[in-house]
Amino acid sequence: MAFLHDFGKANGGFQAKADPTARDTAGHVMEAAAWLTACQRLWPPAWSRLMTEIATWFRDETQALQMLLASISHHGRPVSEQNIESFLNGSAGSQSDKLWQPSGAYNPLAALDELTQTACEAFPRAFQNDAPAINATPALQQRFAGLVMLADWVASDIQFFPYPTPAGCSRQAFSFRAARHALQATGLIPPQPRTPSSFAEIFGFNPTALQSALATEIAPGEDSRLLLVESDTGSGKTEAALAWFFRLYAEGWVDGLYFALPTRVAARELYSRVHRAIEAAFEPDQRPRPVLLAVPGYVKADGHSVAHLLTDPQGALWDDHPQDLRRERLWAAEQPKRFLAAPIAVGTMDQALLSALQVKHSLLRSVCLDRHLLVVDEVHASDPYMREVLQALLRGHVARGGWALLLSATLGEAAAAAFFDRPLAPLVDAQQRPYPLLTTRTQALPMPASRHRRIQVACSPTLQDDAALIPDIIGALEQGARVLVICNTVKRANALFRSVEAMLQQERPALLEALFSLDGVRCPHHGRFARTDRERLDAAVTARLGKGSPAGPLLLIGTQTLEQSLDIDADWLITDLAPMDVLIQRFGRLHRHARSNRPAALAEPRALVRVPPRGLDAYIARDGSLRAPAGLGTVYADGRVLTLTWQSLVSDPELALPHQARCRIETATHPESFARLPDPWPAHGRTIEGKELSDIRQALRSVLEEKSFGELHYADTGERILTRLGEPTFDIPLAEPMHSPFGTLIDRITIPAHWIADASAPDAIEATAMPEGFRFSVGQTAFRYTRLGLERDDA
Repeated sequence: MAFLHDFGKANGGFQAKADPTARDTAGHVMEAAAWLTACQRLWPPAWSRLMTEIATWFRDETQALQMLLASISHHGRPVSEQNIESFLNGSAGSQSDKLWQPSGAYNPLAALDELTQTACEAFPRAFQNDAPAINATPALQQRFAGLVMLADWVASDIQFFPYPTPAGCSRQAFSFRAARHALQATGLIPPQPRTPSSFAEIFGFNPTALQSALATEIAPGEDSRLLLVESDTGSGKTEAALAWFFRLYAEGWVDGLYFALPTRVAARELYSRVHRAIEAAFEPDQRPRPVLLAVPGYVKADGHSVAHLLTDPQGALWDDHPQDLRRERLWAAEQPKRFLAAPIAVGTMDQALLSALQVKHSLLRSVCLDRHLLVVDEVHASDPYMREVLQALLRGHVARGGWALLLSATLGEAAAAAFFDRPLAPLVDAQQRPYPLLTTRTQALPMPASRHRRIQVACSPTLQDDAALIPDIIGALEQGARVLVICNTVKRANALFRSVEAMLQQERPALLEALFSLDGVRCPHHGRFARTDRERLDAAVTARLGKGSPAGPLLLIGTQTLEQSLDIDADWLITDLAPMDVLIQRFGRLHRHARSNRPAALAEPRALVRVPPRGLDAYIARDGSLRAPAGLGTVYADGRVLTLTWQSLVSDPELALPHQARCRIETATHPESFARLPDPWPAHGRTIEGKELSDIRQALRSVLEEKSFGELHYADTGERILTRLGEPTFDIPLAEPMHSPFGTLIDRITIPAHWIADASAPDAIEATAMPEGFRFSVGQTAFRYTRLGLERDDA
């Protein structure tokens, strides 16, 4: 069936493409579909006999046709009955018969006869009729289609399959030999043996109870195909996940690993840890390779930037030169659609979610992911749309025999119940569930906490009053404190940065050195920096606040980019109000490392939560939505969660972690807690639930359905189906690279889509240099890029 995937190329219109002056040319996918469905009267005898024979291999003729449609859909988009009907009713389809008529010296029907004969000779056992009929279920059809897409892409690479065939070798014999080499070189066939080193040898320390459970105690089986690990930040969940992978890999349950994270910065930070673990776990010739950083624009393989490793693919056969051998190993890294073919990959959730959505090559991604352990980190960070798509992905992945591990510091009962398809537990039961916890399909296993902390939390009505906050910041810096400020929006972070810097310049110039800087240039930290600058900013944050970082006062002002993934340690945290699970993530940046030089006043973890001057109910609009300052209502839409979080912190300002984590989160997020809120919160809740229902419906419309080929149809959306309903962006190249305020060269800039709503995104941007960065315009909107990142230039 796979052998016939390109039979459409026999049509005269496709063969005419060999003549660059030809006008009446054609493709080969829809033309093949038309030949199978509408041109049967033209079938030559040999082809007709082959189709009759193929029909006997399946439960019925319909399944045979569906499998043939799956085979010819190898370019990534399934051929559906709707596609075929549209094609036949169009101008190209009306010429379908003509494409198969002899023209000059070429006869398409003779070519099909030759292909038929070759198929019968290449696969003689297929025609012995000694096997039971195949039940080609929709799931099997989709797996087959994805596998043909993968095979077609590998076999189309001339570094593995040069054309023409080397002299003195039959095409078939050479192809089988080349195929095995290609599968081994790309990592699709794992090296042997698979036995890794011990946990202590890999990581340099003995496992905790959680890590030990996954490394040696939990038995692989149907009950453990889906696992959930809930544990506080810094408790070693990453090492626990890797231990589970090593276990499954050694026993042959999986052939690879995909580690999915919510953001690109999280993936970049985790990648080096995963790469080090793989290097430590296996001897060089036994390592699954490549270890891929699967983030477009930041791609690395085995610790090195791919851009510096790839060589010209033309001309070199697969065993000629070390550089070409290296390029073979990087096959999965060359295209985002092939990322999941890598044996070990660390990337964003988007790459995994695309395997479950109606987008081109989703079945290719899915069939590659089937053989991996899928680890989803920070699973609590998903919005309703992402969560619905993720649930669909996990259901399919596990049903097909796949393995998945969910990691979270702060997952609420409502989300956990959905992932395991179980009823929602009542609030009182949810609050009493142990924490930390390892959950399988049928059991919940309590785990001991790795550390205990008590965080003193104060709520301050300074959400709109930066000036009132600055004296306390200055006082902490004068004591030598490391102060971390997390704002809900970039605009707020930049405004506070400007205010603090101006105040220090006027009144405490000696403290200016305490402001976070990159190469001596003072700046905040957020997501609106160019890619090259953002990488350096992340590294600088880790250097100043990570393990072994120097003592001394420091003020780092940023956004949600600082609340997860970066392994940083602060003495005092100032944060905008956010949902309880998010705040607990932010509190995880406090006293993360053992340090003996903290200021006496901050010897114990302390956090200040900035809240509005009035209760959030005062900010409810007539339509039921929340419109409060600091992204309360936009960044975090559910005012019920925010209000319950605020109430919890006021009523009990000492937060004991991880002991109280479960109770605090359920108190703020469980539906029963919402039901106890007075007016106007019920009306607001209906607004929120209506929006969530709309998001879920959109997700369900976008999710890949288990339908047979013919019925399976991808709408022509221009590949704009989203993996999340967050803020869409445009990534646009600069006409000429520009110098950033930090000395790097910037060749691309990312712009929020709503900032250029009045204009289409240009192919390239013309920018003008200025002393502190550069300026440019898109449509009627002017922008500047400075040490504060990208901002609208309203001056």
